[in-house]
Amino acid sequence: MINYKLLTPGPLTTTDSVKRVMMEDHCTWDDDYKQITQKIRKELLEIAHASEANYTTVLMQGSGSFGVESVLTSVVGADQKLLIIANGAYGERMMSIADHAGLCYVPYRVEYDQIPSAEKVEELLAADNEITHVVMVHSETTSGILNDIAAVAAVAKAAGCTMIVDAMSSFGGVDIPVEELGIDFLVSSANKCIQGVPGFSFIICNRKKLEESEGKARSLSLDLFDQWKTMEKDGKWRFTSPTHTVLAFAQALEEFKEEGGVAARSKRYYENNRLLIRKMKAMGIRTYISEKNQGPIITTFLYPEHHNFSFVEMYEYIKERGYAIYPGKVTDADTFRIGNIGEIYEEDILKLADIFREFFDRMKTKTAVIFDWAGTAVDYGCFAPVKAFAQVFQNAGIEPTMEEIREPMGMLKWDHIKTMLNIPRIHALWVKQYGAEPVDADVDRLYQEFEPTLFGILDQYTQPNPYVLETVQELRERGIVIGSTTGYTDDMMKIVVEGAKAAGYAPDCWFSPDAVGSKGRPYPYMIYKNMEQLGVSSVDELVKVGDTISDIKEGKSAGVFTIGVLEGSSLIGLSKEEYEDLSDEEREQILGEAKAKYEEAGADAVIKDIRGLLEYV
Repeated sequence: MINYKLLTPGPLTTTDSVKRVMMEDHCTWDDDYKQITQKIRKELLEIAHASEANYTTVLMQGSGSFGVESVLTSVVGADQKLLIIANGAYGERMMSIADHAGLCYVPYRVEYDQIPSAEKVEELLAADNEITHVVMVHSETTSGILNDIAAVAAVAKAAGCTMIVDAMSSFGGVDIPVEELGIDFLVSSANKCIQGVPGFSFIICNRKKLEESEGKARSLSLDLFDQWKTMEKDGKWRFTSPTHTVLAFAQALEEFKEEGGVAARSKRYYENNRLLIRKMKAMGIRTYISEKNQGPIITTFLYPEHHNFSFVEMYEYIKERGYAIYPGKVTDADTFRIGNIGEIYEEDILKLADIFREFFDRMKTKTAVIFDWAGTAVDYGCFAPVKAFAQVFQNAGIEPTMEEIREPMGMLKWDHIKTMLNIPRIHALWVKQYGAEPVDADVDRLYQEFEPTLFGILDQYTQPNPYVLETVQELRERGIVIGSTTGYTDDMMKIVVEGAKAAGYAPDCWFSPDAVGSKGRPYPYMIYKNMEQLGVSSVDELVKVGDTISDIKEGKSAGVFTIGVLEGSSLIGLSKEEYEDLSDEEREQILGEAKAKYEEAGADAVIKDIRGLLEYV
């Protein structure tokens, strides 16, 4: 079995010496063992900056949640009320504990990436004088956020409330002057910043408040007062203690002191955290919370903006290389978490960053992008062919709608005219106008008029669309080659290519239906021509992006990853001015309708503007 390094907030990576002491067996009644318990209790008070005269330490079997439940169910009486502050899963867990125990409580919830407001706590306490206890998490490992316990403790103290802090993953890694802050109960765990192993939690208790809790406990095993009374005598635990865990913790405490205590450990954790954030940011991976709210214990990252990303694959890839991170997500956002604590140093963070980079490089399988032209790369709204089609049909006595003109957009223009003639309304108008069904000779006649009409205006519609030049430049910097397909003929494209090149846009190659025996979209042959010219060996390396349903069908026919672009598209059919004049509600509706059409046609992705393409390469 691989001996993984754990990049988690506990259990975490421990030293060999901590593991080694667990090879020894101890009797729970032995005086030597009880002295170890007493020494641990005393040293934890020192770390907490709490005097023995006013504070005491109680060790409690079980995980950290056992310790939290012990405090809540032992010190909050039946006639008392608790304010539970929650900005993460562990605050929510305290509410579950309260629900199960039948505690009377008031919830104060904030978003997982925000810090609870001490001012709001003050308002809640002022509005409800029945609240007697306040509880909150210090380092919320759901997100990595570090809450302001000092400000909240001051408010609670001023209101005469008992202050309870879940410092599970911060105690020992962040300095907490318990007595100075007026914290009455602080809960933490053996397998966190002291760097022991799982098996017990510990509670730093205000002696006076603890004594007042006698008889309030709702549980036998988790009775905090009774546990303390027994332990206070000579270090004995009420029930069987986790001896091996206690021995490991005692060794971990020695190593904690050797490292330099909270100051040194906090410095190392912060350095791990900042280095990790810098390395991930360089790879385009963003943190879930802001830098000002970020604690040193664990860092939550948003998923990469890449369609090919799989957390499970990434987790296994990292694990195969000797590291384990936090699997799954616990926020509404798609996130993963990396712990910065435990026996982890700079070299581990650098090695992990290299593993991430290797994994992300494997995702970058795309080597080429095939652009459409009008409506995608140039001619915002795709108006050149639209105006020519409209003029030709109007000259024939038929007034087509914009929807009818744009429905076949992206096809070879002769095919486009034939498709329009088969639209039921236009077909009926044609038969009424000419007394006969439209035939190919009619298509030929209309096309002969269409070409000179289009040629007369085409040079006015060759300017690159917004963000195209910047996006193409970024693609080239990433080593991506650029191809293109079109519904225009070669002669039409000579005009478009010349104008676009003068404006700064020049793909590596382009192919029209003329290059494939007039078998344009939805046939895939123009894409295959691009592959041959660009030296691309597999359709898996390609992305096709376009602004019409014909583009989507072309891409899917070729078996490539196909993207529909919204802004500037023929599918939306608005000029830039018309689009910008829309209200927010109108714009969202139009974008939503177009997105649905792309998806119905089989698009693998839909992007708002061409910059969104970068996510997929």
